[in-house]
Amino acid sequence: MERSRTEERLLSFLRFDQDGAGTDGTIDMSATDWEALQRTSAVHGVSPLLYHHLAVLHKETPVPPKVLRELRRSYLKNAGRNLYLYHELGKVLGSLQQERIPVIALKGAHLAKEIYGNSALRPMNDVDLLVHREDLGRVEKSLMELGFLPADCNRMVADDNCHFGYSRPNGGLTVEIHWTLLPATFPFRIDMAGQWQRSRTTIIGSVKVSVLCPEDLLLYLCLHASKHLYQIWLKPFYDISETIRHYAEDIDWDQIRIRSEQTGVSKSVYLTLGLARELLGAAIPKGFLDAVKPADFDERYIALAKGQIFESAPRTVENMMLPPSAFRFIGSHSLLNKANVFTRRIFPSREEMSRKYPAPADSFRIYLYYPARILDLLRRHGRTGWLLLRRNQGVIGLVKQEKEIAHLRDWLMSAGSIPGDRAAPE
Repeated sequence: MERSRTEERLLSFLRFDQDGAGTDGTIDMSATDWEALQRTSAVHGVSPLLYHHLAVLHKETPVPPKVLRELRRSYLKNAGRNLYLYHELGKVLGSLQQERIPVIALKGAHLAKEIYGNSALRPMNDVDLLVHREDLGRVEKSLMELGFLPADCNRMVADDNCHFGYSRPNGGLTVEIHWTLLPATFPFRIDMAGQWQRSRTTIIGSVKVSVLCPEDLLLYLCLHASKHLYQIWLKPFYDISETIRHYAEDIDWDQIRIRSEQTGVSKSVYLTLGLARELLGAAIPKGFLDAVKPADFDERYIALAKGQIFESAPRTVENMMLPPSAFRFIGSHSLLNKANVFTRRIFPSREEMSRKYPAPADSFRIYLYYPARILDLLRRHGRTGWLLLRRNQGVIGLVKQEKEIAHLRDWLMSAGSIPGDRAAPE
């Protein structure tokens, strides 16, 4: 997918050269162009950042007052929301600290305060915390004492999950409690003990808490972006660029190369960091990408990833949004894979069912909810299934598109290593 002129302009403002290089094209921008830029920044979740760049870094840029007001409103709204979220997070972290429960703050909670240096710049939808698996019961008790309720009917650790969600009934802060970074169904070998041993200490919400070390943080950000097939737009790439800028010389790039090999995530690392450098000018050391380039890399993966990043409209048929499982089914190249997707979607494991329906996984009652599951799916996706059976032309078009995306998904989500002995990056 070719980037639009508006997207090119947005990228030019978000790059790190704070002297305004690359923004000369704003001289020819009409009021309509500026409004399109503002809307595009909202789609990508970077409106507060765009305001910061226009109001602080490029003060001489002639921005229409209406557009600047809207961007400022987004900035202040995000500042207020994050102020509230950090206040609530401080209570959670304080409670866990009182119980002597070790915690690592992941992604947004760590990035907005410490990496960005201004929490108004980085939107947060929820807060991700990592704890030891054996502490899950105590964590839940602490959260429920603070008024949080679990999202799942029954919380059971299984191969297909890696976190439990908790939120307050009246809205506000949502907390995801992780005990590992990825479900065991992924083929990657993440050393969780190493994540804890290498973690660092910082202050969040006036409470001392651990965060991932720079190398592990970058690897996690790459893996998170690729796990979502880059359909979370530009924000994760700015996270990566800011992390590299913030830690600068403290990052041991040779360790990133080694751990990406050991973990099997070199494909995610290579493609994600390459995109961060191309799109936002992330300061990747010379030679690093060559050192981690997988032997089976195909140039078309770059184009497919960009298509995912800049595809602003959801993929729909006759105004109906297709669920991810439908795309996995129609995009699969194997009848066995299609059968697996179909079976897992219609008849998930008892553990997964128990998280959605009020019956324990080891109880006979859980089987009584399978008919309810089928009825739920028919209500939500019955018409979509009918279109698939009738080979609707819109569906056929999406099938072709999804088959291409399936190549990217299959490649990224397969463990890989770097062939041969390569020199470390400069």
